[in-house]
Amino acid sequence: MGPDVYRFRRRCIGWLRWIVVLPLLWVSMSVPAAPRELRVGVYSNEPKVFVDADGKASGIFVDLLQLVAAREQWTLKFVPCDWQDCLEALRAGRLDLMPDVARSAEREALYDFHALPVLHSWSQIYRTPGSAIQSLFDLQGKRVAVLKGSVQRATFVNMMDSFGIQVSLVDAASLIDAFAMVQRGDADAVISNHLFGNFHSARYGLVDSGIVFQPAALFFATGPRRNADLLAAIDRSVQDWRSGADPAYSQVLRHWGAQDPGGRISPLLWWSLGGLLAFSLLAALTAVFLRRQVQERTRHLKDSEQKLATILDSVGAFIYIKGRDYRYQYANHHTLMLFGKSSEEVVGHDDAFIFDAATAAQLRANDRRVLEDGETLEAEEVNTQRVTGETRAYLSVKIPLRHADGSIHALCGISTDITERRKAEESLQIAATVFESFEGMIVTGPDQRILKANQAYARLTGYTVEELVGQTPRLLRSGRQDATFYASMKSALSTTGIWQGEVWNRRKDGSEYPAWITITAVRSAEGDITHYVGTQTDISSRKAAEEEIRLLAFYDPLTGLPNRRLMTDRLQHSLATTARSGSGGALLFVDLDNFKDLNDTKGHELGDQLLRQVAARLEGCVRMGDTVARLGGDEFVVLLEGLSPHPHEAAAQSEAVARTVLQALSQSYQLEGHAHHSACSIGIALYADARGSVDELLKHGDMAMYQAKGAGRNTLRFFDPRTQADVTARTLLESGLREGLRDGQFLLHYQAQISQDHGMLGAEALVRWQHPQRGLVSPAEFIPVAEASGLIVPLGAWILRTACVQLVDWARDPLTAHWTLAVNVSARQFRHSHFVDEVLCVLEETGANPHRLKLELTETLLLDDVEDTIERMATLRAAGLGFSLDDFGTGYSSLSYLKRLPLDQLKIDQSFVRDLLTDANDASIARTIVTLAQSMDLGVIAEGVETLEQRDMLASLGCHTWQGYLFGRPGPAAALHAVATAAAAGAS
Repeated sequence: MGPDVYRFRRRCIGWLRWIVVLPLLWVSMSVPAAPRELRVGVYSNEPKVFVDADGKASGIFVDLLQLVAAREQWTLKFVPCDWQDCLEALRAGRLDLMPDVARSAEREALYDFHALPVLHSWSQIYRTPGSAIQSLFDLQGKRVAVLKGSVQRATFVNMMDSFGIQVSLVDAASLIDAFAMVQRGDADAVISNHLFGNFHSARYGLVDSGIVFQPAALFFATGPRRNADLLAAIDRSVQDWRSGADPAYSQVLRHWGAQDPGGRISPLLWWSLGGLLAFSLLAALTAVFLRRQVQERTRHLKDSEQKLATILDSVGAFIYIKGRDYRYQYANHHTLMLFGKSSEEVVGHDDAFIFDAATAAQLRANDRRVLEDGETLEAEEVNTQRVTGETRAYLSVKIPLRHADGSIHALCGISTDITERRKAEESLQIAATVFESFEGMIVTGPDQRILKANQAYARLTGYTVEELVGQTPRLLRSGRQDATFYASMKSALSTTGIWQGEVWNRRKDGSEYPAWITITAVRSAEGDITHYVGTQTDISSRKAAEEEIRLLAFYDPLTGLPNRRLMTDRLQHSLATTARSGSGGALLFVDLDNFKDLNDTKGHELGDQLLRQVAARLEGCVRMGDTVARLGGDEFVVLLEGLSPHPHEAAAQSEAVARTVLQALSQSYQLEGHAHHSACSIGIALYADARGSVDELLKHGDMAMYQAKGAGRNTLRFFDPRTQADVTARTLLESGLREGLRDGQFLLHYQAQISQDHGMLGAEALVRWQHPQRGLVSPAEFIPVAEASGLIVPLGAWILRTACVQLVDWARDPLTAHWTLAVNVSARQFRHSHFVDEVLCVLEETGANPHRLKLELTETLLLDDVEDTIERMATLRAAGLGFSLDDFGTGYSSLSYLKRLPLDQLKIDQSFVRDLLTDANDASIARTIVTLAQSMDLGVIAEGVETLEQRDMLASLGCHTWQGYLFGRPGPAAALHAVATAAAAGAS
């Protein structure tokens, strides 16, 4: 194009620009526009868009958008973000524009795009220089890093699926992270647009793999149906860029090293120039074209020949061509190396020149089938070279080469050396014989999936070989070994390459068996584990013999119970354990009454039957972790562990078990069809009195047992007289409780619950025992006995019914109808199987309003079976009842469970209120409880408030509901009216 034409073109374009711009300038001057601020997302994708070292947005799209912004009087606010976060912000409207977005059907449903693409790009795969990745199929099994949420990712997945290639995608938040993954070795290759990849590959030591896919047009995007005017403005600028009216576009691309698509020449100008130059250039162009065609075809032919030679020489197979005269026309590098000859020495000769006579005859016969019959041949050929005398085996494929008319002019042979494979197959045959003759053997891959199993292994496990293949040895796990055991096994295999040990496995039928297992890791030349070989031997017989010896040494052969030796060992261990943990324990020395008479009169066989039945009953009286042992004759011992650390409570617990034993052993026995009655005497010795001595504890138990026999048999005695006195006192108190329940000796007192803003809200019901001789008995004395004896269940039922009757009475008076009543429920009462039904029944029978009844539960309910607790509470909550967690902060509350409980209120324990003004820890705990209640939208009440200072302190912490002596002591229901009047005056 000449300079005059060029100047003419520029001048025309300038005129057109002024024709368009002048009206627009007139409009813009007549209607002043306020600058518009746009929020633009910026993620890392150099050179297209990124944040530079100075923290400023930069790149091709940033520069181009600034051109548009200057033209449209926009103010740009760039917002750095990761790719996925940018897209989410764009969709949510937190961003106005997002650059560098490829269009897809999925994205068009989420975002709006302008019409004309800003830039064109394609996806490319980059790798390390030493990587063998050169084609898509080289990606099989490789880890490929890719930008999360990108179009390349979805396209690449579909492409790999269509080829049946398995790859592991590693998602990255940014392309910088993706390239760094390959540099660190966390991925084998990375997918990127070619602009970013070419810009950054050298920095990360990566090179182009030559694999490209997915050409893409790139746009600015905005939220759906939000910024159509922005997109239209961008399209106007892009149209100018593409037409060549604005050279700034090309300048930006050249600045960043991107390809400049160039301006478009006006069709009118093109035809004008073509008309002027057509005649003058036609001849010259035709000559140049023909000359170049000849040169290009010649070059292509030479390049093709060179490429073909390079490819054939680089292939590991032996490739050759023979003519119809059976002489070699071509042999690749590997074939020449095999023959030990140059190309000139081979081409033009037949096989007789290279191989011995037998080999040459065999090869001639095979070649004849190809050259004369047109057969494609695949055969194994054993060749012996004439010079070296070496014989090797080859797998050869020979195909006929044809002219255009179909006539055969040569054959092409491809041979692979399979000598080593044949030797390996022979070795495998030998190994297979050994494999099938061994006791139990499997071979797995590095992923531990079974590749092969012999019949012995199948017989041992109960599975067929077909069922085992593809599974892992985890199929046989019995559950007797924990995760730590298998982690140790894996560690040994990784470090030493071998593991041996005893394992309990489970057969297909569910039966378990002990096995001695040896596992050996097989490694490749590079040191990588390729296989595991495992052998397994059933050692059931050996284990059975060992178990029989152990039983004879540690167990009584008659009853199967631990004998004196094992009992002594367990007792020693139990004493040591309780000493460390601080818990209590007890020994029950059990002796059958009049057992000698049965032996003397009925014989030892019946005596043995009785002893076996006694042993079974004793085991039924104790917990899972307790021990029942037979010392000999008619003497048994029961070890109770995990009792209370307080001696008097441990005594009560052991007494309860002893009484259960007395009752169980006093029931009649069936001995050869006849009923026999027997009883026993029990001596109880507490661990606390033995000072860690096994002998001392046994002596104490024996002495206490003889005290029981002296007291008239069929009874129990404690070794320590003081403990015996405590037990007697508890027994009397329990008896009194039963009489009190029967005779109506219990009554309820009420303590007011006060709100700072609303006055009296209600009260808490507190049980009192009006003993006929002792007067009022403290709840602290009789409640623990009621809990231990189970009397808390009927006592709690009486309290609940009485409280409901009181609620009905309050409901009749408008002044008290709004009062609520809190009733304490013990864990044992709550766990009672019929508790929920009994509560609902009492409400129905009394007519009490369930919305005015609040059950106070203790934190001990969270110690076990939380799901059952939640279910029971939910049922009662649905009926209208409320719940308060009593004494909060003193127990075992787990926040993970606490938030699931249908609670209404937390109650601050009085132990934290007592020293609230002097103990910073108590104040901190109270503040924490209030904060927790507020966060869970629960009410909070403090008990034990005795002074105005305590009340005010609690109010400052956010607790405005109180209970305590400051407002009134517990008393009859009638006394609450005076408290309510005073509280109302205070609230007003």
